[in-house]
This record gives sequence, C-alpha cells and structure tokens, in this order.
Amino acid sequence: MNKSSTNSAAGRRQAIITQPIAPTLFKLTMPMLYALVAIMGLGLVDSYFISFLGTQELAAMGFIVPISFTVTSVSLGLGMAISSLTSKLIGANRMNLAARLITDGFYLTVVVSIILCGFLAILLEPIFTLVGAQAATMPAIMAYMETWLIGCVFLMLTQVCSSTFRAIGDTKTSAMIAMVMTLVNLILDPLLIFGIGPFPELGIQGAALATVIAVVTSCFIAFYQLGVKEKLLIPALPSYTQFKDNFLQLIHIAIPAMLANVIVPITAAIMTFFVAKYGAEAVAAFGVGGRIEAVSLMFAYALSSTLPMFIGQNLGAGEKSRVTAAIKTSFKFIFLLQLFVYVALIVFSNPIAELFSQETQVQDIIVLFLWVVPASYGLSAMIILINVSMNVLGKPRIALYINLARLFLIYIPLAFIGSRWLGIEGIFYGISLGNLLAFVIAFGLLKKTLGKLSIAF
Repeated sequence: MNKSSTNSAAGRRQAIITQPIAPTLFKLTMPMLYALVAIMGLGLVDSYFISFLGTQELAAMGFIVPISFTVTSVSLGLGMAISSLTSKLIGANRMNLAARLITDGFYLTVVVSIILCGFLAILLEPIFTLVGAQAATMPAIMAYMETWLIGCVFLMLTQVCSSTFRAIGDTKTSAMIAMVMTLVNLILDPLLIFGIGPFPELGIQGAALATVIAVVTSCFIAFYQLGVKEKLLIPALPSYTQFKDNFLQLIHIAIPAMLANVIVPITAAIMTFFVAKYGAEAVAAFGVGGRIEAVSLMFAYALSSTLPMFIGQNLGAGEKSRVTAAIKTSFKFIFLLQLFVYVALIVFSNPIAELFSQETQVQDIIVLFLWVVPASYGLSAMIILINVSMNVLGKPRIALYINLARLFLIYIPLAFIGSRWLGIEGIFYGISLGNLLAFVIAFGLLKKTLGKLSIAF
C-alpha cells in the first residue's frame, strides 16, 4: 500500500473518531445522498419511460423490482460484511490487514454472483409465475430480465466496491461511481427504449440493456479507483490460513446480512402477489408506489451506508460513547425528516399519480398508497438504521431475526387480514401497522445488544 493512500485513510480515520458527530455524519452522508437521488430518481425515470409502452410493461416492472432487488440485497450483504470488518480494522489503524480482507471479499463476491445469476437464469419463468405474474405480462418480464442478467455479476461487484469505499471513509468516490452508472443509464434509456436516432427500438429490453452498459462501465471505474489509486486490492494470492480466516469472518456477517436483505424483496414480492389479485392496474400502481417509497427513504438509505462505517471505526478506536451519540442523533433527524416527507406526499399525491399513469384506476390506487403507507416511513427508516447497526456491532443474526419477524409474524398476517376486510386498502393499512410493530421489536433488540456490549444507550 502506498504512503499517500495510507495518509489519506489515516486522515479520514482521524476525523471520524475525533470530530463533532453530527457535522461529520452529515459531511459523510451528503455525497451518498446525491448518488442515491440520482439512482432512485433513475428508477422513477425508468418507470416514466416504460409507462409509455403500456400498462403491461409498467406492471412487468412491478414484478421485476422485487426480483432484481434480491440480487442487490445479496451484494449489499456481502458489502456490509466487508465494510463492517474493514471499518473496524481501519479504526484500529491496521491498514494492511484491511487490504487483504477486502481482496478476499472480492473473491467471495465473484463466486456468489456467478451462482446466484446462474440460478435466476435457469428459473426465470417459474419464479415470476410463483409471484403472480400473468401470461399477458410475462413476455415483457422475460425480455427485460434475460438482458439484465448479462450485467448481474458486474452489478454485484460494483456495489461491493462502493461499500468498500464507504468503509474507508471515502464516500465521495463511492458516490462518484454510483453517479457515473446513473448518468450512463439515463442517457441510454430513451435512446434504446424508443429507438432515437441510429439506436434500435428495443422497448422494455432497451431499458435493461441501458442498465447493463452502465453497470459494466461503473465496474471498471470502481476497480481502477480501488486497486490502482487506493492500492486496496492485493495482486498476490493469500495463504490458505489467511483466506480461511477472512472467509470465515466474512460469511459470519455476510450470510445473515444477505438473508436479512433478501427478506426485504421477498416481502415486496409477497405484497405484490396479494396486490396482483386486484388486476394489472393495481400491480402497476403498487410498483410506482415502491419506486416512490425508495425515493422518499433516500436519506435513510444514504445514512445507512455511512452510519455503520462511523460506528465501526469508532468501535475499532475504542470510542464507545460516540457510537451511542451517533445512533441517537441519526434517529432524531431521520424521524423528523420522514414526517416532512409524508406531508409533502399528501399535498402532491394527485400530481404524482397523474405523472406516472394516464389511467384513472391506476391513479386512484397510487393516491391511496401515498395517503396510507408513507405515514410509517419514519419508523421504517429507523428499522433500516437498526439493521445496519446490528451488522457492524457483530450481531448480524439479530438483524436477520428482525426481518424474519417483520415478514412472517407481521407483514404477511396483517396484509392477509387487511385484504380480507378492506381489499387493497387493507393491504396498505397492514403495511403501515407492520412498520410500527416491527420498530418496537427492533428498538428493543438494539438496546439489549448495546447493553451486552457495555455501550450505554
């Protein structure tokens, strides 16, 4: 590792473990917010362009989002494992060990991504049939996914790279990689969907191809920055003992984190299954609602990408009081922010619905969604922060248990009961009530975990 890279990492570490907490977290989080605004906004742009192709294509995206997010969730779990362990090593100023662990983590990512993407390629149609996709929607789903899977491995590697940059406190580079991917995708989307100029008109398949090209471009940039600039990818193969130790440490966090993350799209897929009983219009509206939810929670997601690194580096440096202060500060800010977002969504619910569909039935369901579900976004945001905190606190299984309880004990029963009593409106009320009950459970487990680690809360 070169001297300049070490000094840069040491400088970032010093700020993270000594500077005022709120301003430091804000400074670290803002670049990620810019990146997430671009990425999540791109998801809305995708839905907007695809809506011109018809209701079936828009409904197809409603089915695709939970499945594609499953892949993202696996890579986020791997990235979380690398980030959690690396941040502690950097906090303890053990840079060489951090570089070895990062490299071994990338070997693991390649293997997992090949297995997962191959599995999806073989079972595409049965999977979408299982979650309730109708025959009329299936051609659009298959056209998108068969192309999207080509870039699946590169997508996972890029996301793990981004997590690694955040672990070393370099959120600016992490954000830059994400924004490059967004920019390339944004430029190519309308060209390939509608066949503008010399480009072929590929419809929904064009949206998938634009994503693949963007992901491959970002992956090469990420590897160059991490390997050449930061010198954190070691060319030499590890010894058996080194790799075994790092592998065991990584899977200890990665497997529960991956499972916890995968439960989120599984939950979305089951909710989509419930909604599908009310027709393609309901699925289309629910898919748009999911996109809006992602944008509404973007600061929570941005903070969840930096808070674990902040906790990890301070734990590594023995600064336990800063861990407690960081979590409390994050909770207070995110709850007030989501309250503001909810009010804004209510005020602009009708214009938002009209933006994404020209069909009155779809618009009505979107408006209903916006009045009911976002009321619980503050609680949902804090659950997100609790889950990522559990991983870096060395308790990834608790994050898994929270999500398991959220799915099987709360969401599914409440959605089922709600649909029986109030139809699709009942599903939306079930989601909001589910967020409340899940937060009560998650908060209690966080306090218990911090107490066992002798961290006052």
